[in-house]
Amino acid sequence: MKKMKKILAFVMAMAMVLGMSLTSFAANTNTTEAQIEGIEAELKDGQNTIRVKGYQIIRYDEKGAYAEVISGTIDKDADGNLAPTAANALALAKRKAELGNPVEFTANADGVYTASSSNGLTAGTWLVLVEGSSKYFYNPIIISVEQGADGLKYGTLNLATDTWLGSDGTTTLYAKKSEPTITKTAEKEKEGDTEVVGTQVGDILKFTVSADIPGYITGSTGMKYSIKDVLTGLSLVKDDEHMPVATVGGSTDTTLTDAVNTAIVNDAASFTVMGLGDTFLTTNAGKQIVITYYAKVTSAAKINVDELNNTATLSYSTNDSTEEHEKEAETKHYTFGIDTGVNGTIGEETINKTGEFVKINADGKIEYIESTELIEKGEKTEVLQGAEFELHIGAADGPKFGDKFTTDASGRLEINGLDSDVDYYLVETKAPTGYTINDTPIKVRITALFDASDSTKLTGYTVAIGEGENQAITHYGYSTETKKTVLNTENNASNPFGFKNTKLSSLPSTGGIGTTIFTIGGCAIMIVAAGLYFASRRKSSK
Repeated sequence: MKKMKKILAFVMAMAMVLGMSLTSFAANTNTTEAQIEGIEAELKDGQNTIRVKGYQIIRYDEKGAYAEVISGTIDKDADGNLAPTAANALALAKRKAELGNPVEFTANADGVYTASSSNGLTAGTWLVLVEGSSKYFYNPIIISVEQGADGLKYGTLNLATDTWLGSDGTTTLYAKKSEPTITKTAEKEKEGDTEVVGTQVGDILKFTVSADIPGYITGSTGMKYSIKDVLTGLSLVKDDEHMPVATVGGSTDTTLTDAVNTAIVNDAASFTVMGLGDTFLTTNAGKQIVITYYAKVTSAAKINVDELNNTATLSYSTNDSTEEHEKEAETKHYTFGIDTGVNGTIGEETINKTGEFVKINADGKIEYIESTELIEKGEKTEVLQGAEFELHIGAADGPKFGDKFTTDASGRLEINGLDSDVDYYLVETKAPTGYTINDTPIKVRITALFDASDSTKLTGYTVAIGEGENQAITHYGYSTETKKTVLNTENNASNPFGFKNTKLSSLPSTGGIGTTIFTIGGCAIMIVAAGLYFASRRKSSK
């Protein structure tokens, strides 16, 4: 009985040792073929660019034991069993030419890649490399084929869910498949407790760029990793109140902080954070970099819609290749204008202008037409040049937007770089020659319209000038693809808004009005006296 217990204990111990030696090879087994899931097909010219290749790194020798293909390349556990690590896999991936011809896994219709002994996948452990992806970051992986008493047992992997664990069995060293991402958000600075809506020239925006660090393995060298941000219509702001802040994994890091502060320069239109180094990248593999910085809206293009599209780009290489991959993130902001060029761009002349506002005399009658000139209606219609206005934000006595705006020869008033969803007030400060100031503030409000499924995609906007019965609203459609504005003429019968001035009253002639009266009275007296004189002489002669 004692001998039988000893035999059973020995058998159990051997089973445990064998089980431990296979743990790092494959957690699950399949008796028909090795299977790898979680690899998406990527098509180019109708062909899948993905190739999955296996290189044998542990073989099953003629003595019935597992042995390294390249001596001294695989670690051993405490019991002396071969136990490939992530670092081993990376090092062997760089020596794949020494491992012999690979076995190529077959792509199945269900997205599973398979191989078996019929493909040459014999007993042992195989280093699997996924090549040809422009979307995902595939780390070197291993899969094993166990030589059992009743035949081969193949390992299975799911790259979308499986991770490579550390020696403690719980710490994730890196994901076997990952897709580094970059995101970018923007928000307005707050005034007091109120967050300002919209974007206008002079506003300072706060941007946050978040970028993943891929699952680089310790020992990787020559990695390429950079974060680039290009601003359109903005310039960087870096001063005591607007200093950039950078964290990795939620904590500050001197290497990252120095790189960001070097890259971000006041008044510049772009920056690139680079040169972080292999040690930083491997130490922080799998963590996220977050950079917060500030930029001021500077664009004042003489067009009715100015897109401020800002793109952040993450460039990175993989563990087994120096080829760079890119991911992008974009933010979109829009500024608007009144009486500005239609479909124009910075540096280009525009033929037509929008016609939301025109300065006219008190008898003026106007009608909207899409033209560079206003067609006058009626004999007394007159457009007025030289009227000066201030534009105030939020109220007629609120903060000023810009300096002053003057009507041109066609009575137009061009203002660029305005917010949407903000109340502005035009206040006349100087009347045209020969006219009196109209001291009625004119309310101006632009309302942006966005796609229901994409809150950053502008589909149109309205410009409302005036209030109540005298309000004129211009409706526009907008295409983010063509950057063109289309007037919705059906809704614009009352346009443009005609802001009227009255002529000055006639001034009196030289001298006071009393002199004129006395002169007229004196002349009348002289005429009467003369009449009486001649009448008395006729009587005397008789």
